[in-house]
Amino acid sequence: MGKLFGTNGVRGVFGELLQLDFIYNLARAIGTYFNGKEILVGSDTRHTSELIKKVVFAGLSSTGVTFYDSGIAPTPAHQYAVKYYNLDGGVIVTASHNPPEYNGIKLLGKNGDEIPHSEEDKVEEIFFEERYVKPEKLSKCKGFIDAIEPYINGIISHVDQEKIKRKGFKIIIDPACGTASLCAPKLTKILGVKTYQINSNPDGFFPSREPEPLRENLKELSNFVVETNSDFAIAFDGDADRAIFIDNKGNVVWGDRSGAILSKHVLKKHGKGILVVGVSASSLVEKVVKSQGGDVIWTKVGSVIITEKINELLAKGVFAFGLEENGGFFYTPHQPTRDGCMSLALMLETLAEENKTLYELNKELPSLFMLKTKIEAKNIDREKVIENIANKFKNYRHDRIDGIRVWINEIEWFLIRPSGTEPIIRIFAESDSEEKTKEILKYAYEITKDEINKLSLKQ
Repeated sequence: MGKLFGTNGVRGVFGELLQLDFIYNLARAIGTYFNGKEILVGSDTRHTSELIKKVVFAGLSSTGVTFYDSGIAPTPAHQYAVKYYNLDGGVIVTASHNPPEYNGIKLLGKNGDEIPHSEEDKVEEIFFEERYVKPEKLSKCKGFIDAIEPYINGIISHVDQEKIKRKGFKIIIDPACGTASLCAPKLTKILGVKTYQINSNPDGFFPSREPEPLRENLKELSNFVVETNSDFAIAFDGDADRAIFIDNKGNVVWGDRSGAILSKHVLKKHGKGILVVGVSASSLVEKVVKSQGGDVIWTKVGSVIITEKINELLAKGVFAFGLEENGGFFYTPHQPTRDGCMSLALMLETLAEENKTLYELNKELPSLFMLKTKIEAKNIDREKVIENIANKFKNYRHDRIDGIRVWINEIEWFLIRPSGTEPIIRIFAESDSEEKTKEILKYAYEITKDEINKLSLKQ
């Protein structure tokens, strides 16, 4: 049996994996999976999303499933809408941070969470075995439901609106022409925050910058923060479930550092709790959380896995929340999924509460430096690459939670893991200085490149 679902849904280049007949049959499998239930179908701003959504409509109709159109909105807004409207699940047409030629399909469960991988396996079985339900009559879309207004109101209900307003913040929003364009400006207006906007016209070709907010994509934004004397800037990914902050001095605050700042705030707000975090995050996260009386559980990388673990802890009566180093923050009182606009509201509340700048809060964190890169690995057995590297370092302290993470000493480490969304291998490194981190990252990159080349020669 093949494998369709990766770390976050089914993704591929439109016209290659995502051909119309494939999308139609996948939608039939999804409709069969949701047989007799009510779901929503929403999308991001990508130029292929509307066409794909229409094909999904057709596939769902052929199975008789009841569905609504939640339009174009951030992924977390679609997720919030599932619970708000008491639906049984959802389908989101999105490829999140991937380049514009990509698109994808993500499935939601009853609470708006991405369905576990074990449930995705059931959809795959239906697809490959072609066990599509055949109803007595076709269904059709039951109409449009608003995903945005309830979502914004939900975010506002979790922060001190008046305290934020009194601070008179001035910030910059960069949605990358993605779905944050539809929500973030409305949110900041309600919160009384003066806001500059760049790259804020929805455009699925992402003409301003790549939809993934990487350091190299944010130089213009960093300069703009300094020029405008703003309190901070926030750069979203394409579907607005992740966000990267830039402090008032123009420094990019990577996701695990901003996540650590938010984690301190959340623990002060709610008391003791457990942070669930993917292994690609900085070890400073654990130091910060434990200093606040909290605890940390490390997991494989992937928002689905983090959400699953959060829900497992919540079911036991334990307060839990989550983060990813790429800018994903999971604030469970709102919803146990990553959410860029919720992160924005929480950061505003944090700065208002602490009466400090983002630069100052970042400086208070442990002085660790993490960098990451990636290497293309098309038509290569990426798991074999990881196994070969793991054999090289079997006598080092290491963990295999996800890929291979090797500890050079108590502070320095590198992680090599296959991406779940692209044909690449991701590489991370950390130490107590930027220069050392660059050396470790280069070392890990060369090891990975060498193993890829060896496998290529054998094919």
